[in-house]
Amino acid sequence: MKRITIYDIRTESSHSTLEACIDDQGDLVLEGYDIGDFVKEYWGDSDYEYWLRVKAEHVPAVLLWLIQERFKTDSEFRNWLDAKKIPSQFDNYI
Repeated sequence: MKRITIYDIRTESSHSTLEACIDDQGDLVLEGYDIGDFVKEYWGDSDYEYWLRVKAEHVPAVLLWLIQERFKTDSEFRNWLDAKKIPSQFDNYI
């Protein structure tokens, strides 16, 4: 998986999307697109596209900070991985 949709909202007069992807260089990129009356009122054009890029060398830091902020235990993290069907391996020593 190299791309996910964060949101895709459609109304009668607008459409907004935000996707996250890992590009060919390993950068994390958020790509957004808005179209509709509100965009024309604010920007003076009918559509607005934007990108937020985190260079590949900083993606591991993003991942670690997100894990710290999202999960309180390893069990929570393992359950989340399982729910997303992301393979993982758990080992222990007693």
